[in-house]
Amino acid sequence: MPPPRPPAALPEPGLMLAVTGGPGSRKTRLLAELATGQLARGQRVEGVLALAGERPQPAKGAGTYRLRLIGGERELPWAVRDESLSPPYAFDPETELQLRTWADGLRTLPPAPLLLLLDEFGPLELQGRGLMPLWPTLSAAAPHIVVVSVRPDLVRDVERALGRRFDAAIPADAPDALNRLQQACEDYGEWTRLGLFGGAAGGIEMTVGSALHAAKVPLRGLALSSLQAAMMVFAGTGLSQPGRVVWVPFISGGLKALSPAGNRVRPMIAIIMQGLLFGASVQALGWNVIALGLGGALVGAWAALQGFALQYLMMGQEMVRAYDAVVLWLAEKWQIAAPGLPWLVGAWAGLHAAVAGGAALTAWRLRRPPAALQKIIDQETARAPATAAAGTAPRPGWSRRLREFGRWQFWLPLGVVAAILLASGRSWEAIAWLVLRFVAVGFVLIALVSLLRPVRWAEQLRRRGWWGPAVALSGAISRRNSAK
Repeated sequence: MPPPRPPAALPEPGLMLAVTGGPGSRKTRLLAELATGQLARGQRVEGVLALAGERPQPAKGAGTYRLRLIGGERELPWAVRDESLSPPYAFDPETELQLRTWADGLRTLPPAPLLLLLDEFGPLELQGRGLMPLWPTLSAAAPHIVVVSVRPDLVRDVERALGRRFDAAIPADAPDALNRLQQACEDYGEWTRLGLFGGAAGGIEMTVGSALHAAKVPLRGLALSSLQAAMMVFAGTGLSQPGRVVWVPFISGGLKALSPAGNRVRPMIAIIMQGLLFGASVQALGWNVIALGLGGALVGAWAALQGFALQYLMMGQEMVRAYDAVVLWLAEKWQIAAPGLPWLVGAWAGLHAAVAGGAALTAWRLRRPPAALQKIIDQETARAPATAAAGTAPRPGWSRRLREFGRWQFWLPLGVVAAILLASGRSWEAIAWLVLRFVAVGFVLIALVSLLRPVRWAEQLRRRGWWGPAVALSGAISRRNSAK
């Protein structure tokens, strides 16, 4: 009979790694070496190592096993082979009691361990014995990284028993197994940091950004895009792979989708596109003053051009005709030479590019966020992640998805363009087709954006083996849920 599903999944963020191998494949030695290295770096490591006695045959279980708690020298009797049982092992009740005490201590003594090692989960655990009774308590301690040794043929069964998929499986006999485990520990720290910056940027967007938009502050897009560029520079400074900074705006945009105004198309597209442009600059040119200045400039330019780009997508050439008509009318009224629309748009984009690029270069020179920004990041760090899986968030209904159509700001560009075209002699039939195109394209954009559920992003990233971005995003979502 399979064991009951644990009552609580591992709180997010968290990384689950499997070290795979059969009996005698040196899984225990690999975990011990990993623990030694992380302890030497000053990290908190907890866990148990199963020390095998003599094996009757090289590929079979040992006659006895003893347990060693990480960081201790004392060995505890654990299991003795008994062929009358199935699986053929009997456990020491006194050791089981000491393990429960140890597991309770992890849950009650903060902070959470960076690394939890469990050696091993096998047929006994699948029957609800061995280390399995400790799992609900251990997962409630919210360890950052869990490494479990498991036989290759039992990986899927152990995942079902733990209630959590492994983010990666590393064969114990692989020549680079230890390096891969150590790299995962280092990468986890970087991805967690990116999640904190993404969460802070999302918080700024949902508070400061919403206040600026509500107050209709002039050049608010310029201010927010410059801040976004600076945040990406601060987040990427010191990363082993600076290109990872592209995920900061993805996280920020994901949190924007969870806000009460989350279905607003333009802010979400702006945030995500700014990250893609900045990331492309860094990937192409590296982490240097040229790449960062260019990346910041692209962020600012997109903030300036996005409105025109979206309006052109929704209204096409009619928008250009309307704006050209206004420019010509103003030029005739003021008796000046009429600049072309491309020149006006280019000048507007150039202003934004210069300011946002300057903000990025200033951040590169400072290296560290100023006190006001650091306070926001510290507040994000102090939030305890929610213990419930973020995947339980309800899917927004169509009434919320279509809320964009009820906002007068959504219809304002269409009204302005339609009025100009009518004043310049266009027919009502042309206006009707313009309205039809505007509504159809707007509906498609809103539907596409509303389907981009941040929780599903994290799930899909994990399924495809991209555990780093999944850790960063799910951690930011979990902390945001805990703050509600």
